[in-house]
Amino acid sequence: MKSTDSRPLAILSAPGSRGDVNPMIAVGRELKAIGYDVAISLAAPYTAIAQAAGLDPYALIDQEQFDQVMADPAVWKPVRGMAKVLRGVAAHFLLPHFDLIRSLHRPGRTVLVSHPLDFASRVYRDLDPSTPLVDVHLSPVMLRTPSEPARLTPWRLEPTANRYTFSLAYWLGDAVVLDRLLGGSINRLRRSHGLPAIRRILDHWWLSPDRVLAMYPAWFAPATQTLLPQLRHVGFPLDDGSDLPVAAPANRPIVFTGGTANQHSREFFTRAANVCHDLGRAGLLLSGHPECFPKSLPAGVQTLGYVPLGKLLPECSAIVHHGGVGTTSQSLRCGIPQVVRPMAFDQFDNAARVERLGCGIWLRKDRELANALERVLGDPNFAVSAGQVAQRFGGPAAARLAASEVDAVRTVRTAPV
Repeated sequence: MKSTDSRPLAILSAPGSRGDVNPMIAVGRELKAIGYDVAISLAAPYTAIAQAAGLDPYALIDQEQFDQVMADPAVWKPVRGMAKVLRGVAAHFLLPHFDLIRSLHRPGRTVLVSHPLDFASRVYRDLDPSTPLVDVHLSPVMLRTPSEPARLTPWRLEPTANRYTFSLAYWLGDAVVLDRLLGGSINRLRRSHGLPAIRRILDHWWLSPDRVLAMYPAWFAPATQTLLPQLRHVGFPLDDGSDLPVAAPANRPIVFTGGTANQHSREFFTRAANVCHDLGRAGLLLSGHPECFPKSLPAGVQTLGYVPLGKLLPECSAIVHHGGVGTTSQSLRCGIPQVVRPMAFDQFDNAARVERLGCGIWLRKDRELANALERVLGDPNFAVSAGQVAQRFGGPAAARLAASEVDAVRTVRTAPV
């Protein structure tokens, strides 16, 4: 990293796919604009994006590791997917990122800005409390809100959904699953630096005592407003990571996407193309993995690689997507009806929130895709609700607000007494 040690330094982490990387890069860009040097650790496929934003990238997950995780169909299953990511990404990212923090750290001038899969920054904060830590939460599922429990699975009977079994369900999840997946590597690192072992890692410990940034508006998850005194809502980041122009598609197509990292969408895209043909609608299939597209397509159905949704969706009639928070938020901003087909991670919770807002429906079985599309396109109430929610967007950019919060925390925590 080229700079003088007198400048403040922000060390960011983004050990996920593009939906995780884009918001962190946006925050890093804003920190750069107010005078910070910015280092960001991420997976190798996204280093060029960080460099283009003027940040200093460190590829702590190489291309082979990243491809190995994403090529496994199990990563898109509710329970196995979480285990795969925690074991294959978070645990492997722990030591390299901790070592990176130690090598770059500038005493009195460093702030850590962490992604939820980054546990190294939290360990470092315990080791050196003078170094402030700001958590970036991209979706509300990260927080345990008894008054409005997040949806963690596709199952209709979910233990955390009942206020009487809420605490017990999370306790069992921590003891039986989460601590077993994460506790070994985290506690080995802690003990090697003289820190005591911890339990129930995802209950309270992983939340920064300094600041937690909710990268979504309070109206999207009202129960999070009073949950933590150190939490601040800054809004959806809405940064697609690209300034490339997008040609307006013809005939207001229905957009279909399985997410930027999904390499297993061929069956879904084949069904989508057939449904468009049967409904007499134009369709647009989006994927960064061309092998997922059907070999032949009906008239009116086209394919594209990665494209900024914020520019594309205003010209489309509806979207069918996986429920990633980036796609969900862009769809809400653009005011178009959604059909959400969640597979893993925060996607079930996002699908439930879209339904509650009246902006779309949760697709529980792919064979019901045609009926779901006929419903959201034929019922004007979905368009009305989507338009009303779109009017809630506006104001300062979330990434700029996040950078201001980061700077405020660093300034207060590192100011001389």
